[in-house]
Amino acid sequence: MRIDFSIDGGLAAFPGLAKPVTIECDALPVAERMTLRDLVDRAGLLTRPLPEAARTKPDARRYTIAVDDGGRCSRVTVAEPIVDPALRDLVATLRTHAQALRVKR
Repeated sequence: MRIDFSIDGGLAAFPGLAKPVTIECDALPVAERMTLRDLVDRAGLLTRPLPEAARTKPDARRYTIAVDDGGRCSRVTVAEPIVDPALRDLVATLRTHAQALRVKR
């Protein structure tokens, strides 16, 4: 599974810190890979129609998540505040992974 993750918007947006990242789940340790797969499943990104994006404030931070699991693909953009707890957990975990990837570069 591959996840493309990007952040934009927010009051204090720093473009260099918000560069899109690609997380290759197969390259992660088993526990992290399973956690991400579970979060994607709980959020229903590959199994159910996702709600249309609600109107957001101009300064709201937005997260775009694109998941490719071989035969299934999905893309969603969510804005803060994220109401759905499963999506909120997924975004928090992806932010942590993205930050770690940016530090390695």
